Amino acid sequence: VVNAAAGQAAYTSFEADGGGGWTIPSGSRDTGSITGSLCYNLSNGATSFSGLNPSTSYVVSYWSKAGSYAVSGQTHLMQGKTIGLWTYYEHSVSGVSAVSVVGGGDVDELRLYPQNAQMTTYTYNPLVGISSQCDVGNRVTYYYYDPLSRLNVVKDQDGNIIKTLGYHYKNQ
Repeated sequence: VVNAAAGQAAYTSFEADGGGGWTIPSGSRDTGSITGSLCYNLSNGATSFSGLNPSTSYVVSYWSKAGSYAVSGQTHLMQGKTIGLWTYYEHSVSGVSAVSVVGGGDVDELRLYPQNAQMTTYTYNPLVGISSQCDVGNRVTYYYYDPLSRLNVVKDQDGNIIKTLGYHYKNQ
């Protein structure tokens, strides 16, 4: 996160045990996410974050399979790109000290940050490397590895190959 203090931002792609600052009431996860391998179904309980400055405007963004969700303190909603079953949503939030995301479908790449900040997020495969990156413009990049855990292919969110890497050894 650029231009925000640690307590002003939260992020989760629902891959790890922690919530990235979000309070997530259930440990249940679904497969088939837009980034990483797991996502969260809001039917299992609303996610929330507290400790916001009510005089600051924030952005809550996520990718959803089931349309937009209710976000407390919402002043504006923007729908973005759709990739496969996933659609990007961005809510402007202000005047609240806590925010919650309520709904009944899968959500992934859940972010909260001040409106004048920028956030880039990553998922990774332990002992291998980055599996996806979601940049400040919410464009997703995917990283693929060969059986020896070496970076092999980089693709954009539309499946286009951005880069391929080959490994050659002496006397091969």
